[in-house]
Amino acid sequence: MDKKLQQDEEILKLQKVSNNTKAAEKAAEEDMEKDLDLTPPPDPGDGLDEGELARLEGEK
Repeated sequence: MDKKLQQDEEILKLQKVSNNTKAAEKAAEEDMEKDLDLTPPPDPGDGLDEGELARLEGEK
């Protein structure tokens, strides 16, 4: 087998491993999002401006 063909085959193997890794990472992230123990509850202050946050914090 010539050197160029070996290099091409090695590149293809690395690409397959990379694609498998990306797919596994995506699947793991989706599983973590579904697991309530791993997903923190939403913060009630998300999306509020400074005035609204100050009012919300003052009500506690």
